[in-house]
Amino acid sequence: MSIVSSKPTITRKELESVLDCLISERLDPGEAVKNLEIEIANLTGVRHALAVNSLTSAYHLAFLAFDIRPGDEVIIPSYFDPAALSALRQAGGTPVLVDLAEGSLFPSPEGVKGGISARTRAVVAAHTFGFHAPMSELRETGVPLIEDASHAIGSECQERPAGQSGAISVISFAPSMVITTGNGGMVLTDNSRYYSAMRELRGGPSTERLGFDYTMTDFQAAMGLSQLSRLPDFIRRRREISRAYHEAIKTTPHRAPYAFGESFVYQSFPVLFDAPAEKIEKYWKKSGIEVLRPFPVALHTHLSLRALDYPNSDRLSKKLYALPIYPTLTRKEIEKITRALGRFV
Repeated sequence: MSIVSSKPTITRKELESVLDCLISERLDPGEAVKNLEIEIANLTGVRHALAVNSLTSAYHLAFLAFDIRPGDEVIIPSYFDPAALSALRQAGGTPVLVDLAEGSLFPSPEGVKGGISARTRAVVAAHTFGFHAPMSELRETGVPLIEDASHAIGSECQERPAGQSGAISVISFAPSMVITTGNGGMVLTDNSRYYSAMRELRGGPSTERLGFDYTMTDFQAAMGLSQLSRLPDFIRRRREISRAYHEAIKTTPHRAPYAFGESFVYQSFPVLFDAPAEKIEKYWKKSGIEVLRPFPVALHTHLSLRALDYPNSDRLSKKLYALPIYPTLTRKEIEKITRALGRFV
């Protein structure tokens, strides 16, 4: 039986929470959405939280709150979730892509500073795969920061909860994330002006300003609340599995981007395999284990920019794979994956 690359952890508790909402006949945003917003705000230590229907919607609201207009620039890593680029296009802004630092999942602060111009309105950064980006250094650029805490929710980065470092922060609740609402997301800020603008735009047209239907349903939020109550267990389990993978990879020519760390969330377990793509995919398929490239198309490729200008991002988009890692993996499945990893030489 094949082991899939990603699977949400859905139990009877989530099903009962969703069913309670359906029985109450309350599908539009209500008490559950408000409670999820309160709980996420408490978890991150951020004053305001707005639940939305997707990560793209969260980014779009963030860009609109920053009043991004045609000609305004936003710095985005080239090896990144395409949601940020899609949302920026909707807002009318211009993406300025920066390459990753060599041997890192993040651009260097110096690389980001090199992309800043008089037209720069925001910098976007994420805790990719649950590893922590240098948020304090990025804040020192003086440009408003959008922090994507999707992969690191529930952890601390530089003594701050993930999600607290941005002028605006976003979180995804897609099925492959640490916690899920089926789909959906959250946008957070301490700035009351940003919050008011995003709240007005989120819920649909108003008499004063045209908006969007970016709301989360109550039954999605009910699932999110149930997931959130078990977040510490989810993270602990991901760390246990990642420790086993790190032990297995020691005897191979392959490598993980970072050594094991108790502070990381491990939304994914990335591996750079020392083998051609054809051999990698054939081996793991034969082993009955699904491994995927998390971002198979770097953003510079979407924009038809030269790969030579983004060598590190381009390399990871082609060479970096993710092993299955999620709380419901059984002991036998983990043993199967670690054996296959150790034998792939």
